[in-house]
Amino acid sequence: MSKYQHTSMYCYPGTDVLINFFDVEDDQKLKELEKVYSLLRLSELQLQKPADPLTLTSFLAIHRYILQDVYPFAGELRKEMISKGSSSFAHPKHIEIHLVKIFRELELETYLKGLSSSQLIVRLAYFLSELNALHPFREGNGRSVREFARQLVFNAGYRLDWEKEVESAEIINAFVDSFNKDNNRLERLLAKIIS
Repeated sequence: MSKYQHTSMYCYPGTDVLINFFDVEDDQKLKELEKVYSLLRLSELQLQKPADPLTLTSFLAIHRYILQDVYPFAGELRKEMISKGSSSFAHPKHIEIHLVKIFRELELETYLKGLSSSQLIVRLAYFLSELNALHPFREGNGRSVREFARQLVFNAGYRLDWEKEVESAEIINAFVDSFNKDNNRLERLLAKIIS
């Protein structure tokens, strides 16, 4: 059963397995490969100085970097509808327009620089909830958004450590709440992991 609940142009015919550079059609094996390679790339990103400012181009580059070894669509905006459970994400024809709007707003807010910790948390939660609601990529949205947030916070003079929150369910639930227009849990989570 597909977690996205529909046939995908990104999958091998008759399967829910994403087309990949390894030509692996076993979903479990693909997830293992994806995890290994994305963790490697994420660890490399932690050793690199982030782009400053973090523009839309930077955001797409983060996605491309994380998934470059696995998927041919790394760094590309998705071209089909997707949903998880009862949540449908933005229609593909609206993604780029809304991303441009989000990043223009982020630029107007000086990429969250010069904010107190409490102000940073509120505004970061807002931007993360907007990016999550768009779900601009076919796969790898959570990892890309979290890495983008880490880099954005670093450039603003703080440290964001997702590893401090050992319960991945808490992170997922915070993003689910934010999708439903409630950023309280996400703000509490960010308060625990930003220093």
